[in-house]
Amino acid sequence: MIGNRIRYYRKLRGHTLETLSEGICSVSYLSKIEHGDKSSEEIISFLCERLGISYHDVDNSAEAERINLLLNQWYKAILDYEDKERIDEKRHLIKETLDSSQIEEPLIYLKYDLFNLRFQYFLNDMTEAENTMKYISKFKDIFNEELNYYYLQFSGIYYNFINDFNKANECFKAAEKALLKIPHNEMEEAQLYYQMSNLYVRFSQATESIKYAEKALDKFNRDYNLTRIADCQVLLGIGNRLTKNLNKAEHHYEQALKFVELLEDPQRLGIIHHNLGHVKSQRGSSKDAIKHYLQALKHTQNESKAMTHYLLALEYYKLNRIEEALAQIKIGLPLSEKLIDKEYYYSLLVLRHKATNTKDRNYELLIKNEIIPYFNRIQKWDQVTSFAEELAEHFYANKSYKKSSEMFRIANDALKKTN
Repeated sequence: MIGNRIRYYRKLRGHTLETLSEGICSVSYLSKIEHGDKSSEEIISFLCERLGISYHDVDNSAEAERINLLLNQWYKAILDYEDKERIDEKRHLIKETLDSSQIEEPLIYLKYDLFNLRFQYFLNDMTEAENTMKYISKFKDIFNEELNYYYLQFSGIYYNFINDFNKANECFKAAEKALLKIPHNEMEEAQLYYQMSNLYVRFSQATESIKYAEKALDKFNRDYNLTRIADCQVLLGIGNRLTKNLNKAEHHYEQALKFVELLEDPQRLGIIHHNLGHVKSQRGSSKDAIKHYLQALKHTQNESKAMTHYLLALEYYKLNRIEEALAQIKIGLPLSEKLIDKEYYYSLLVLRHKATNTKDRNYELLIKNEIIPYFNRIQKWDQVTSFAEELAEHFYANKSYKKSSEMFRIANDALKKTN
């Protein structure tokens, strides 16, 4: 539709309604053209000339269909975790094809931009992803139902990454409805359900996480997608661990381990050992937990090691192996400080106070003025409960009963929000 093309290229070229319409037509007239109203061919011709696009749609449906097929193959390669160099080769081929084509169809270019955003998530390049999100958002009003679905799903992933649960949940729920309006295969449903389960488990909504992980797993099993089967088993393990169903949690981790060993995937192997360590810790077996955490560190990369260093430090602290605990804290703090999610950074700071027996005024202010407000802001109510209870017990032990009562109230209020 010519109105859509004009709106897309106006935004792409940096024009406002005012600058594009100047000397050609009124702003309101241009707005009506962009929204599909019939208009003067002469005016449209002038607008197209100013934008540097053709007046008539170029008959390139065969080329557009070919590029659309390449785009869908590229997207599938991203979701199937193909080698990143091969995925990037597909991206370059599509970009070169688009650059050399005569196609002026906005939806093709926007689909490329959306899939490129998904590829940036795959590469964990969140700086570029944020820039791409801002760029794509300018064209939301041009999207068809298919692109609207992708935009909602990918926005949910982004907001989950930056710890905005409400926006992520809103986007995923809208994507779930939008998916029903477009032709799609089961794997697209499975991918969306997996992302939703991942969001809910990160914010300790175990019941919802388990529900969507089971729905995703059912579909991934039919496709025999080993990578995602393993990922869903891990999510089910975490969900059951959060609900204290440790036998079931351990079963799911062991299932995940079988698939990951077949895949020879060291990163996922690290994640599973990390979570098995969690279970052993909850069972009260610090020594077994430490063995799994040390295994996890062998396979985990970069800043993501921070949480494992914290959990190791915690187990050493429980065993009164203070020097070993402090050594893990020293390694974990600079790694955790780089992360957007500050959960393990704050946990390490608090543990350092406890390990060095310095539960002083700084310790109190850290929890009250930094940690609790932070977790309140990102709505991680389980962490608010945990840290508020810790500070309440500290105040109680020091006979500061009024302050202790205040912290217990905060903990109780947060606990109600997790149910």
